[in-house]
Amino acid sequence: MKIYNPTDIGDRNKLSILRLIKNHDGISRQEISKRLHLSAPAVSNNVSALIENGIVYENGRDDTTLGRKPRQLSYRGDLYYVISVELMPKKVRAGIADLYGNIKFWEEREVSIENGVNEVLAQLDTVIDALIEKKKNDIEIIAIAIGVPALTGQNDLNDLFSTYLSDWKNVDLKEHIFQKYRIEAIIVNDVELALIGEREKGVGKKQTNIIYIKYGEGFAARAVVDGYLLKGNNMAAGELGYYLESLEQLTEGFVCPGRFEQEICKDIFSKYGETDSPAGLLAHIQRKDKNAEEIVKKIIQKIAVVIANTVLMLNSEMVILGGVSQIFTEKNLAEIKEILEKICPFVPEVVPSKLGIDAPIIGGVKVALDYAEEQIVMLWKS
Repeated sequence: MKIYNPTDIGDRNKLSILRLIKNHDGISRQEISKRLHLSAPAVSNNVSALIENGIVYENGRDDTTLGRKPRQLSYRGDLYYVISVELMPKKVRAGIADLYGNIKFWEEREVSIENGVNEVLAQLDTVIDALIEKKKNDIEIIAIAIGVPALTGQNDLNDLFSTYLSDWKNVDLKEHIFQKYRIEAIIVNDVELALIGEREKGVGKKQTNIIYIKYGEGFAARAVVDGYLLKGNNMAAGELGYYLESLEQLTEGFVCPGRFEQEICKDIFSKYGETDSPAGLLAHIQRKDKNAEEIVKKIIQKIAVVIANTVLMLNSEMVILGGVSQIFTEKNLAEIKEILEKICPFVPEVVPSKLGIDAPIIGGVKVALDYAEEQIVMLWKS
């Protein structure tokens, strides 16, 4: 499909109308005109174009009792599908969704990163192929969103995959997907997708100032400030894994992953006599392992200090803790809040992720749908 960029007034009106119909199934032309402050002829003409191209359809009439009954309009949620993928150094997970964002099927595979770049790409393709096979119909995939643990606006060492595979810096995921599937791929930082997911269907639905922190294989954050996703000059706003606790930890030259990320995601386990990981730590906790409990206590204290400093800068109303969110128990959340109360003049709500490991996939569906809808309203031009 040719990629369009809807820029003129008619195209943007169609997009606004399409999204309104999607969110208010059965809405009438009159109601669209009222909500969008568009003239009746403008709404009628744009709706007609959407109907003629099979994007929306008329679905009976509403229950008004006076005068002519307006026709109800519905969105073709099965016109296309989108795919959302989270590609991590140990696993690739993905879901395929309709245009309403309903995930129809899930798929996942372990990633054998030690087998090289081509093997990682093959495992990614296997997951996508499996989802395409599962849909069992001729509905076209219009977009694929892929979350990766990297600064997606850069081509340098700030990429978690490059710390495992030096050749990964030469990989162009967008081109790889297009060459194999002839589908547009949107590459986004995985933590950014998780935040988008939580704001779309998780605990952050009503908030306009949010910090999302992911703790697991790595440590990073992303934020929504006054309703807008905070990106920064290099799309790196929120890379708290590079946080430095003191100059005593400073070593020669820049390091990636960051020193703080290495400390709480790797070094802390060997320091306390463990050779585990954040995810594996949970099993030790369940066995009432005192050593594991001491590790968690240190991790919580360190993360609390980072949260406090970030809250002081952004004045967020909510902090969402994701990734291996099971570590953030009620007791640990209470400890974080107690630390914040001693540091921050305004203490935000601190909550665990509602969506858990599904947050990046749901966020990816949202990103893919936003792109897809802009392309769909342009069908009338093709």
